[in-house]
Amino acid sequence: MRQTHRTLTNVPILTLPNDFTFKAKGVIDFNNVLSIFDWSAKSKHIIIDARFCQSIEYQTLTLLILYIWQLKRKKIHINLQYSKHSLFGKMWQRMNGTSCFKILNNTQDNFHYVYNKPIFAIKYKDHNITQMLNTIRDYAMDLPTDLIRGYEDAVRYIISELTYNALEHGFNPQIPSLLQFNWYRDKNQLSFILADLGVGIKTHLEQTYAPFTNNTDAIAMALEPEISGTFGVNVGPYKQQNNAGMGLYLSSNLGKTLEADMYIVSGDGVAHISPLDVTYTTLNNSWPGTFIYMTIGFDRLKTYDLHKHLEDFRKHATETVAKRNNIVRAPELYIDMYNYCGERCEVKLEAINLRERKIIPAIQKGETVVLDFSHAITATHSFLTALLADPIKILGLKSYKQIKIIGANETIRTIIDFVFDTYTN
Repeated sequence: MRQTHRTLTNVPILTLPNDFTFKAKGVIDFNNVLSIFDWSAKSKHIIIDARFCQSIEYQTLTLLILYIWQLKRKKIHINLQYSKHSLFGKMWQRMNGTSCFKILNNTQDNFHYVYNKPIFAIKYKDHNITQMLNTIRDYAMDLPTDLIRGYEDAVRYIISELTYNALEHGFNPQIPSLLQFNWYRDKNQLSFILADLGVGIKTHLEQTYAPFTNNTDAIAMALEPEISGTFGVNVGPYKQQNNAGMGLYLSSNLGKTLEADMYIVSGDGVAHISPLDVTYTTLNNSWPGTFIYMTIGFDRLKTYDLHKHLEDFRKHATETVAKRNNIVRAPELYIDMYNYCGERCEVKLEAINLRERKIIPAIQKGETVVLDFSHAITATHSFLTALLADPIKILGLKSYKQIKIIGANETIRTIIDFVFDTYTN
């Protein structure tokens, strides 16, 4: 939980907790870290007090650097307080965190890290992207061969795919993405985090596809083959990269075959890709962009055929896409409520007109109706009843499937649920 106090001169103090890690009682819990960050900070100065940190991870420090960069871009002066001889101070020095402001402002500079705790700023402005990618690949090639022997190609392939994803989909013109590695010889494990402050998966995909109800649905779709927001718009620093929406699909499936644990966090959505299944969770706190946290264990008694696995995945992708394209999908009618009723949906006559002219004709033709309340502040019970009661009566229980409500705040959603319950019983 965020602990924010103020000095006598009213400067906010953000205190990092004693345990600044992803794990809580042995279980991955991103809320523990994400709750610390105040993305709405507007003060001219802020103090980040790390003096009480007793348990820290390089991955969480990577997210802290991105948060500090975000504050810096908002022209907030940051005073990071810690003891040089504390665990925080030693880890901060090893990953060259003391140079993070210089690295942010100098497009040609990067971290000068301790060898076994490397961190890379993935930059865009006036920077040779190919050279940067080669630097990361060179590091991956220099990983201890006794650790990843037999898996070298697979590790490099996953890192390359995810780095390309960060370049193309996590683009933020002001703040670089970060890639940070750790390896653990005693466990035969390699872990890394790749984090950005881009628009997030949901917003990115909505450049091409209809709006998603939540972030987890968007992440789930991003894991499918040939799904990409760049199909709808050609933007970003890596325009010429012909990425056919395969990066997350291939890297996540390779992770499964390596018996890795992979977490994708975007907004308040989390996907956990384990060797056995994929599970989705909604967090109490959000990360404004996307980060991927992956841990790979290496079994030295096994052999790994990267090309065979890639061939199998691409064959499966081809079959999946073919089936998807052959499905006859019901057409959709998308209605942004703000465009018809403004931010206050209160005029009953407007609801009736929208119902008669748009909604009922659409459902009679078998179309799915998507009502987007993202920009609506209020909606009265009488308005929503006038809008939805007759369509729900026509469809019966099918209305739950054929009328989709997205972006509604908690108050509006409660009234809508009541209207649905009333007229389907």
